[in-house]
Amino acid sequence: SPIVGSPIAHMLRDKGGAVTTVHSKVDISTLEKLVGEAEVIVTCAGEPGLIKAEWIKGATVINVGTTFKEEIDSLVSDIDGNIGAYASRFSPVPGGIGPLSAPVLFKNVAQAAWDRMSGGEAVLYDGWERFPSKLRKTFHFG
Repeated sequence: SPIVGSPIAHMLRDKGGAVTTVHSKVDISTLEKLVGEAEVIVTCAGEPGLIKAEWIKGATVINVGTTFKEEIDSLVSDIDGNIGAYASRFSPVPGGIGPLSAPVLFKNVAQAAWDRMSGGEAVLYDGWERFPSKLRKTFHFG
């Protein structure tokens, strides 16, 4: 996906990872082979059951791809089957990556605002101070 898959692929490449990017239209036999060879799998296709759990051979699975299915009133994964039986580690669906999205987004927005202010591109009011993992505004009345 352009929202998750491409940025994660770039980040992993920047850290020296050998990255193979696959999309949902790849031949199933090719997909099965690549999944079986992978050390880390990041799913983000948003296509339930695209990957079969038994294809995984001990990889770490970061399960981002979720879809809400009305007929079962639940979020479902891109991976069909018992991931825990085949993966060395995995993030569950629901409850894995999703709860991290909002706080990480907020942190990135705050960091971007701070970076912009520090670069002289924006005019902000006096009194802002930076502390690890937070911004604080001091008010003086008088």
